[in-house]
Amino acid sequence: MSNNNALRQSRANMAAPDTNLVGHGGVIDLAAYTAPLVLRTEKMEAYFGYLVRRLDNKIYASFLDSLAHEDITPARFTALSIIGANPGVRQVDIARVLDIARPAALKLVNQLVALGLVEAHPIPSDKRIGALALSEKGLAKLAEYECAVRDHEARICQGLSVRERQTLTTLLGKLLSS
Repeated sequence: MSNNNALRQSRANMAAPDTNLVGHGGVIDLAAYTAPLVLRTEKMEAYFGYLVRRLDNKIYASFLDSLAHEDITPARFTALSIIGANPGVRQVDIARVLDIARPAALKLVNQLVALGLVEAHPIPSDKRIGALALSEKGLAKLAEYECAVRDHEARICQGLSVRERQTLTTLLGKLLSS
């Protein structure tokens, strides 16, 4: 008889598990739950992609903070720099070098034109294509932006020596070209 009671009790436990214990293997006790104060990320920190993505988020936020008073984003700054260094460049060239879709490059260039930073000059042989150049305002603003970006990058890299920063820059360039 006691074996039958034990069997019934075992079946009852299986039929009605403790609903406060959840997660695979009952690792969370909901009755005594408190959220972790510090999240463990050691496993993720072994992945290069995770670290690069976290750094990208940090760099993006710092960039926007550095130029908060301006209507400029990293993408706009990059396109503006490319146009400044390559007068006559076309939208299709910007799309190619930034590895973005043509419609995204069109939107980017249109934003720069609307801000008065870039001029689009129709090419006589194909009026649909514009040769892009910085406006006078664009030239002056690019110089301001470059100064702000250099300061922002110095803050991002303040924990690195000059040599470490050069090495990191070289390694990142190598990864991008492969």
